Amino acid sequence: MATSKRRNHAVSEPAHIATLNKLIAAKQVSVTPKDGRLELALAIASTTNLVTVDTTAVPFSTTPDDLFDRTFDDKLVGISDDQMPVVKANLSVLLPEIADDISQIPDNAATPIEKVAEFIRLSLLAHSKSN
Repeated sequence: MATSKRRNHAVSEPAHIATLNKLIAAKQVSVTPKDGRLELALAIASTTNLVTVDTTAVPFSTTPDDLFDRTFDDKLVGISDDQMPVVKANLSVLLPEIADDISQIPDNAATPIEKVAEFIRLSLLAHSKSN
């Protein structure tokens, strides 16, 4: 019973607190270094109808919710080897500063999404240190 009271309290958050929370979240995003996870999720979602990204949530959320624990060819992701160049092209549009690195990602859909996310994070970090 205590749990449902807490849940109801969170849902009925005063508007001024909700507004302030959104402002804080937006500012947090602007000062936090970009790690490429959102862009990767968006690139995947724009390639397959099985994946969606909710950018209104902070942090963003995906369906399936464990997207980064899956491979591109997972039945809940639905990307084939032939579609990997499309994912990479979409990702290059979103992260043009590391397009050369993105082009090196193998066109193998059995690749774990988390491994690609880590490569992108490190590429962005290396790019930010070289500028």
